[in-house]
Amino acid sequence: MSTRYLESLFNPASIAVIGASERSDNLGGMVLRNLMGGGYPGKLLVVNQNDYDNVHGVTCVKKVSKMTFTPDLAILCTPPDTVAKTIRRLGEAGVRTAIVMTGGMSRTHSKTDQPLMYSVREAAKETGIRVLGPNTIGLIVPARSLNATYAHMGVLPGRVAFVGQSGTIASTVIDWAFARGVGFSYFLTLGDGMDIDHDDLIDYLAQDTQTRAILLHIEHIPNARRFMSAVRVASRTKPVIAVKSGRVPESEWLTHELPDGIRFSDPIYDAMLQRAGVLRVDGLGQMFDALETLTRMRPLRRESLAIMANGVGPGVLAVDRLADLGGELASLSEPSIKALAELLPRYWTRKNPIDLNYNASPELYGKAIKILAKDPEVANVLVMYAPSLTEDSLQIADAVVQAAKGTRLNIFTCWLGQSTVMEAREEFYRAGLPSFFNPEKAVVAFMQHVRHQRVQRLLTETPESFTDHFSDHTKTRRVVMNALRAGRQHLSSREARDLVRDYGIKAIETIYCDDVEEVLEAFSIERRSVDVTIVHERACHPFMTLSVAQRRYKGRVQKLNTEAEIIDACRFLMEEYQKYFPDSGFLGFAMQHSYQHVGGIEFSVGITRDAQFGPLVVCGASGAHINVITDRQIALPPLNMVLARELLRRTYMYKLLREHSLKPEVDIRAVSETLVTLSQIVIDIPEIRGLEISPLLFNDQGAVAVSVAINLSETPGRPIIQPYPRELEEWLVLPKSGRRVVIRPALAEDEPSHRVFHELQSPESIRYRFFQYRKHFSREDVAQMVQIDYDREMVFIANAPREDGEGDETLGTVRTWTDADNLQCEFAVMVHDKMKGEGLGVALMQKMIDYCRARGTVEMVGNVLADNRPMLQLAEHMGFEVKYNVEEEVMDLRLVLNEPEKDWQKERLGKSAH
Repeated sequence: MSTRYLESLFNPASIAVIGASERSDNLGGMVLRNLMGGGYPGKLLVVNQNDYDNVHGVTCVKKVSKMTFTPDLAILCTPPDTVAKTIRRLGEAGVRTAIVMTGGMSRTHSKTDQPLMYSVREAAKETGIRVLGPNTIGLIVPARSLNATYAHMGVLPGRVAFVGQSGTIASTVIDWAFARGVGFSYFLTLGDGMDIDHDDLIDYLAQDTQTRAILLHIEHIPNARRFMSAVRVASRTKPVIAVKSGRVPESEWLTHELPDGIRFSDPIYDAMLQRAGVLRVDGLGQMFDALETLTRMRPLRRESLAIMANGVGPGVLAVDRLADLGGELASLSEPSIKALAELLPRYWTRKNPIDLNYNASPELYGKAIKILAKDPEVANVLVMYAPSLTEDSLQIADAVVQAAKGTRLNIFTCWLGQSTVMEAREEFYRAGLPSFFNPEKAVVAFMQHVRHQRVQRLLTETPESFTDHFSDHTKTRRVVMNALRAGRQHLSSREARDLVRDYGIKAIETIYCDDVEEVLEAFSIERRSVDVTIVHERACHPFMTLSVAQRRYKGRVQKLNTEAEIIDACRFLMEEYQKYFPDSGFLGFAMQHSYQHVGGIEFSVGITRDAQFGPLVVCGASGAHINVITDRQIALPPLNMVLARELLRRTYMYKLLREHSLKPEVDIRAVSETLVTLSQIVIDIPEIRGLEISPLLFNDQGAVAVSVAINLSETPGRPIIQPYPRELEEWLVLPKSGRRVVIRPALAEDEPSHRVFHELQSPESIRYRFFQYRKHFSREDVAQMVQIDYDREMVFIANAPREDGEGDETLGTVRTWTDADNLQCEFAVMVHDKMKGEGLGVALMQKMIDYCRARGTVEMVGNVLADNRPMLQLAEHMGFEVKYNVEEEVMDLRLVLNEPEKDWQKERLGKSAH
């Protein structure tokens, strides 16, 4: 993951086209014509092994070694077997970036019998050149008059970036976007993505001030961890909208090896994109519809929708689609109903959707909008119009535009029809109001805005505290490691049950017996009704895949009350086991006292592992196979209580729990806590490959595990999202007050104490930290400060028990933001006013310096107000170089943490220093 040399790709001062000729069907010739036709202002050169003096008037040389200058960018349009060698020569010649348009390299093999595209990757890695492609359509940057593609037309300038994978899809997008008036800041495809990938480009575009939104077309994600890290940062500052193609096995570009318990890979992508704050849409049409609402509408104050039209039919269509998507109709206030009643016929319905009647005039549309603008219950309005003989669509459109000005409403429109309403749609486009061709598309686009805002809100919501990050589970981990050393790939039922109980998950008391005699002996102690389960090796594996015949298998008999019933049950279970699992080793019987649960609601929860996306938390129905597979939902660890509740909410069993549980909120919390705990288990013990609790039931004390199965892997599974780094916690005693303080990474749960910390600071301390006076910090402001990814961003807080009450308080904080190349991190530090003189600022800064130095960051930088003497003294004490920045009127601080090793690192740092 790196933005190294991407500036040379997007803003090259010179370009060489390798393989261009004047033949009409020559790929390089097409690219050269597009470069010249687009008005590219930089130097051009052609390299062609034929002895041309020039190609289309551009100087041509025979070999890379004969180039008259070293271009910033080389574009390769040569046969597949020549590309790797040419890339190597360009890299050795000092060329920084290359676009490989040559196709077929994933299907053409080298002498070592690997696809030729991997030879391109090796050549790029060895010489340091950055490569886009192979098999890419190229790159368009309208603001720099750069059209380095073979596309049939250029694109309009704009503030939207498009990053695709397919050249043919990209050509379609170009055509489509032009017709809809959508312009681009950057337009490119990755092709085979052998070097430059989604994450590199997202990192670059996230920092680009000319890009307001990012559109992604994804076929596959080679490195999920890098992609997640990049896109989570980008989605916090601008909308990221994605189309993921290959939703079913038949259409997948690369075969996805499915994890245990999962039937399709697409829900995994869904979970990942949602967690990253990305809006996923179905197809290119929805992508541009979503772009309309996300970039042209304000943030939603409410999620409900008011609808008005000059007829009943369009409103009904809109309401039907809204209901299908789980949307909500706005309720009109009584004053609005009365005001509308004075304008509309006596027979109108007096409710939303509002029928303005077929002969609605421009004035009526304008007055209705102004009435709704005064209604506190209405925030979003879909205004529709069907062509009418009595009124002019353009005049009504103009009335809507005028009425929308200065209102607090989010207004979007749907002018039905085609031939007579095109001018009206153009009017809306010029006014910045989203407009759609039919009610269904308009409602879908609105609900995409709702979904996007929900995802963003979910990522900044403060979770209730639950997970104990300080617990010691060394003994449990030792059990797992001993099993692996013994050559076992699973834990026994007893070990699996003990493991989850050690983490606080309640489990039904179970007695394990080797044979029927031991079962009878255990029963004789209390002589209470019991359930007996047969235990064998296959049953110790989670998410056991059963054949159609094996689904008839009965491995448990319930409510046995006598010795005779127990003997018959054990005989029956042995017969079932020998019939359906003859090759699975017999391990004995498990006896439990018959257990009554509330409402008959059974959950299946657990952990599975994907080769690409790492550990996954799953939740859904238990019981019949079809119910389990259909209802199983997926989330990426680590989870907090907010994310766990969202995972649970997506299941059908959640609805049953709310409807049938005697204590729904208690049970919902119990399942959520179990999901968070499972997430922590797989983080603490990454050798756990799979874990299934099925069923998870309920008693008067909450959720209880009935059956637990765990399998193992010698290869640890790491989450693609960096979990809480517990190893960075440390304790110290303050010298003056003697208070014991923990310095640790921030948690999302720290938001309340962090907000109090800022509110108690003096105005001067706030000005020193934020370069301005601030009286108020919203919950969202502070949530952004503590909800970090422990990758690009790190925050250490100093926490201690409150002296005047219960709970902890924040005494100080230090944070860094690190660039994608790990070259520079920018820091900020603040200590509670009452802690001055305790050395807490020094402790926090030293903690962060040590952390950044250990992760290989080259420099730490910061800006300080010139009159902030305490911070300047601290910086000098820590060894920072301090210089006055005349332009910004601040003090620039710089501390070298590690020496740069590569030339490009030295060059980049040299530029930033100036």
